[in-house]
Amino acid sequence: MPADELTPVQRAASYLRSLDIDGQSWITGVAINGLLAEGGDESVERAKRLVDTAVATQNDAGQLSYGPSYPIEVFSHGREYEASWELTVKKCMNTNNSTAIGHGVLDFYDRTGEDRYLDAAERAYESLLSFERTEDGGIPHHDPELAGIKSLWIDSVYMMCPFLARYGEAAGDADAFDEAVDQILIHAAHLRDGHTGLFRHIWVEQPNHYPQGAFWARGNGWAAAASADVLERLPEDHPKRDDLLDLFRSHCEALLPLQDGSGFWHNLVDDPHTPLESSGTLMFAYAFARGIDLGILDEETYRQPAEDGLAAVSRVVGDEGAVNRVAGPPGGPEAPLTDTPYGQGWFLMAAAALD
Repeated sequence: MPADELTPVQRAASYLRSLDIDGQSWITGVAINGLLAEGGDESVERAKRLVDTAVATQNDAGQLSYGPSYPIEVFSHGREYEASWELTVKKCMNTNNSTAIGHGVLDFYDRTGEDRYLDAAERAYESLLSFERTEDGGIPHHDPELAGIKSLWIDSVYMMCPFLARYGEAAGDADAFDEAVDQILIHAAHLRDGHTGLFRHIWVEQPNHYPQGAFWARGNGWAAAASADVLERLPEDHPKRDDLLDLFRSHCEALLPLQDGSGFWHNLVDDPHTPLESSGTLMFAYAFARGIDLGILDEETYRQPAEDGLAAVSRVVGDEGAVNRVAGPPGGPEAPLTDTPYGQGWFLMAAAALD
């Protein structure tokens, strides 16, 4: 079919399938989730190749896709990262980013029943549990032994928690369900602002401070999407289900009035002087749609904002399928707008959730 006859979703899926994203840790994980959400034969086959490579290259520590992701020293564009803090961890690697691929690993376990997928997921699960934690049990974003500090990043809740809940379901492991909920609630205790109901990016335990404390769109998207995905799989009788439900609903309520009239949210959701941004917009649309489907958000309130968000981003999908206006990594106030594999993934996930 000629490119000009393809829908934005078809163009975005085709563009994502064409990208070389092997070994990009969480970026690969989000891309896999998007390909599986789109669900066409070509997308599923591409996702399987990425998952199979991630499993085959799982390292001795149990981390998927060649092990930990990039050192933090690549975060050169953001002046919001304090130089003294950056120097202490710049050679440190992530504890949990590659676990984002675990969702895709367990998807192919469901599809095939092949034990190699569940075995890989078990090793990734055990890897997460092996790191020294904050005083209240939070799994740090970087290995504290190498970093010299313990820091919680809002990114981590999406990298870890949907995988933990899905692993709990696949392995019949109640402890994994507990961990999925606890990590969201512990991260929220430190990163969620009590006045606005919005999430900050990074908290460091000692000294107690926020090296990046803005209300960043994708950061809030990580929290909203992770909560929705965990609630999908969490047993109805789980003792902390109501706590997570309350957190998810109140977070969505805080986000709703911050949507711009264009359908987008801003890169800093509470600052209309920052750019309109695609990835956060897509994540909020996804979370709202999933909440409606799960019967935990009111459709009359949340359906139209979700559809408006997806429609807004659909207008910035290029002719070749690139989803534009995505804040580049690591996000935050000064992130450049570009196109990225995770932007493609979130477009496909939001579109599927609203279909």
